[in-house]
Amino acid sequence: MTSPSMDRDIAGLAARQYGVFTRAQVRELGAGRSFIEHRSRAGRWEPVERSVYRLAGVPGSWRQTLLIAVFSWGPGATVSHRSSAKLRGLAGVERELVELTVPVHRRGGCPVVVHRNRLDDLDVIGFEGIQTTTVARTLIDLAAVARVEAVEEALDDALRRNLVSIALVRSRLDDLSGRGGRHGVSIIRRLLDARDGEGIPQSVLETRMLRTLKRGGLPPPAIGYEVRDGGRVIAIADFAFPAQKIAIETDGYRWHSGRARWLNDRSRRNRLTILGWRVIHVTWKDLYEHPDDVVESIRRTLMS
Repeated sequence: MTSPSMDRDIAGLAARQYGVFTRAQVRELGAGRSFIEHRSRAGRWEPVERSVYRLAGVPGSWRQTLLIAVFSWGPGATVSHRSSAKLRGLAGVERELVELTVPVHRRGGCPVVVHRNRLDDLDVIGFEGIQTTTVARTLIDLAAVARVEAVEEALDDALRRNLVSIALVRSRLDDLSGRGGRHGVSIIRRLLDARDGEGIPQSVLETRMLRTLKRGGLPPPAIGYEVRDGGRVIAIADFAFPAQKIAIETDGYRWHSGRARWLNDRSRRNRLTILGWRVIHVTWKDLYEHPDDVVESIRRTLMS
């Protein structure tokens, strides 16, 4: 193969891998030692880790850094925990960490957050060109390293996006728990049990609202409660206390798609009022700045 053809093939490989590639990969394409050394000396390839290169001029990115780490740690290295959750855009995980699970006895990769553990084949999948843990395994691992609030938000997000099911996470958790010594098992089990009985909040705000109600010592509300007039559903309340005919709405005009939606919601609240329901409206600002006031307002309404 001629040098221009080889360069095109390597450029194509790099384009699929965020601008980076390994020595082993270009050797598989037919590049010899002299070709590799020449491109590196000429500055056309930038060494970023041992036997890992980046095409000159390609800007860095978090995904690129993830892949560099995977290449650096070698076969079996897998993006996991908080990095896997962030890669999939799960709620509750904001930082762009570089966190991997690698084979137990592996040594010598680049300095990142590393967990040494055995991953079964069913726990590993390719996602956006990067080897990563599955969503179920990611959630289980996340419970070992993140705050329970972050785990709860990530789980709810994964469930409402149909990325995973409660049954699948529970089944995988049961398999892994049998090996013993896993941190976070009680956290993820408690969250799964709660969602099995309560239902799944339909937004991050709803997840945080439900958590605020629980911390305030209020009775558990119904989630996504259908209010009917005869046999017709006239509203689905984010949260409800049906016995007291109290509905809680956790949104506001600025979070809707437009005024038409807002007016429709006002019409819905009017119909609820006619049927004897009281509606408590809670915004992000309310929940973040005055959570105790929110709880107290709901408590008083329940008692009145």
